[in-house]
Amino acid sequence: MLCLASGSYAQDSTVFYKTSFALSGATDQTPFWVRANQNGNIPLEGNFAFANLGIYKRYDSNHSKLLQWSAGAEVAASYSTQTNLFFSDLYVTGKIGILEVLAGQKNGVTGLMDTTLTSGSLSVAGNARPFPRLQLAVPDYYPLHFTKDLVSFKLSYSDGFIGPSEINYGIASQIPRTYFHQKTFYLKFGNAASRLHVYTGFNHQAMWGGEAKITPLYNLAPLKAYWYTVTGKTFHFKKIGNHFGTVDIAGEWKGRNWSYFVYRQNIYETGSLFRIINYQDGLNGLRIRRNKPYDKQNRHFVFTGFLLEVLGTNNQINRSPFEDQSVYENGDYYNSYIYRRGWSYKGKEIGTPLIPESGTTKKNLPRNDSEFTNNNHLWAFHSGFTAIWLRTSLRFKGTYSRNNGSLLGKFDSTKQQISLILSAEKKLKILKECSIYSSISCDIGELYPNSYGLLIGFRKAGFLD
Repeated sequence: MLCLASGSYAQDSTVFYKTSFALSGATDQTPFWVRANQNGNIPLEGNFAFANLGIYKRYDSNHSKLLQWSAGAEVAASYSTQTNLFFSDLYVTGKIGILEVLAGQKNGVTGLMDTTLTSGSLSVAGNARPFPRLQLAVPDYYPLHFTKDLVSFKLSYSDGFIGPSEINYGIASQIPRTYFHQKTFYLKFGNAASRLHVYTGFNHQAMWGGEAKITPLYNLAPLKAYWYTVTGKTFHFKKIGNHFGTVDIAGEWKGRNWSYFVYRQNIYETGSLFRIINYQDGLNGLRIRRNKPYDKQNRHFVFTGFLLEVLGTNNQINRSPFEDQSVYENGDYYNSYIYRRGWSYKGKEIGTPLIPESGTTKKNLPRNDSEFTNNNHLWAFHSGFTAIWLRTSLRFKGTYSRNNGSLLGKFDSTKQQISLILSAEKKLKILKECSIYSSISCDIGELYPNSYGLLIGFRKAGFLD
């Protein structure tokens, strides 16, 4: 793959741009770590060209205005077996004090985890394209002054539109409108002077819509269906919509030279909403990051960060099903017995990419037309590092997984998979410090087609005067 990147900085400007161009070649489909967590921009076909151009206005941090606004627009284009052209970002935000209102579609992730090397957050990972939404949020941790700034919080509440959906269960075979509800709330313990910070909170997402057509017997109006979706209340012994979320906890210690960050995301879904948490399934992570500045003229090898994650989803059993309804005894993460699309948008996983859409796995593996993913029972071990060598930025990601299929399509044996990527990026003095980027990647195993890839690119970014 080929990318070029560069940056120039006019610190007084609040408008900046970014652009890139990349060429990719692969022996089969695009290797996993080239396309995963890329906001749905990268084609599945291994040989492609990709380009993007984004212009953004950010908040002015040099002025403490009560009312500010920001906006962003990014166009992405790719060419492989077909041509795709779409807006990745297209949004406007307004901020009054600590409160922010967003309208449009904007890339983002949800949950406590490392955002640089992670395999992906479980609920919203930045793997799929963003969808249009309206959101009210306190986006940054705001300290509670009566606690002497020892406790801070942030939160969000949003509703989005994700288009029509085919239906697995119900009178209608398709509904024209499906919606995505999300709310989050997180606390941070520790002030700016503290070396130790502890984080905790939750996120709740729900896919809903078309209830009046799916089950006309109940004549459930949209406003009433929305209320049951948001609150998670049971309607006639079942949940309205497809729910998924995590309850998170994390701790970070900032030392003199290194910082250490540990985190855990606990899964809950439709059958265990607010009542039962499946503690055996979840994402565990440890990140170590360099705090001590390093000499940028140094040509020796220097580690700047390391990550280790373990993901387990094999259990998917609710020990105490809500209201003793047997339908909740077995989970089916990222699939839905109502919506055939499962936990996806534009064919891509909204949550962790380690639980993939069926179309990306080997064709000889079992799959069911009513399920979005044919592999959601797995153990995955993921690691990565960042480093500097010869004034070049290096990044590595590697994942080993043991995969067992899905609720309706168990594999006949555990399928092992290894996915690797090593990338390098170097700034150039030409064009005001643009960058060239290259990566080598591979998929080896029994889950994805074996594939080896090379990517080269050019990227440039900077502030506009």
